[in-house]
Amino acid sequence: MARIPPLDLDQLPEPHKAGYEAAMVGRDGPRINIHRTVAHSPEVLVAFVRFANALRNGTELDPVLRELVILTVNRVKGAGYEFGKHANLALSLGVPRAQIDAIEHGEPWGDEAVFPDPVSRAVVTLAHEAVTNVRVSDATWAAAASHLDERELIEVLLHVGMYSLTAHLTEAVEVDIEPWFQRR
Repeated sequence: MARIPPLDLDQLPEPHKAGYEAAMVGRDGPRINIHRTVAHSPEVLVAFVRFANALRNGTELDPVLRELVILTVNRVKGAGYEFGKHANLALSLGVPRAQIDAIEHGEPWGDEAVFPDPVSRAVVTLAHEAVTNVRVSDATWAAAASHLDERELIEVLLHVGMYSLTAHLTEAVEVDIEPWFQRR
């Protein structure tokens, strides 16, 4: 049970309700508990959703790499709420289940058997080091930089930051996974 109950998003005060609804245009389905929890700070909710949308839709980072980063961050942080949602999204983008399982249950950072593609391997290693150490080694940076341009490197780190934030929020508050959610 969540330590802070999620709010009814229809009860957001204006102009935040309109801002939230505008930010959610194009996102189908029921409203999720992380949004309903962040709604305790309505102005932040609107910015939070806009930022999340910008990361998902306004970046050049390959969506498969994005999901590998998000899964890595959530695994390191022990954040099951976001891990399950993004495992499903990763599968829908073609990420092999073996890679998702390795991130969830193992220490695959740099494992060529799990990540034969050097780009995926470099990105997962960069994300892991950025979460666990904050600073990354020169070797890890060089490996990622040999495959990604400066914009993509920044976008990896922006995802690390965003999903570190969501992990801290969902785990500290113990945000409940929605009853309708089914992990594949």
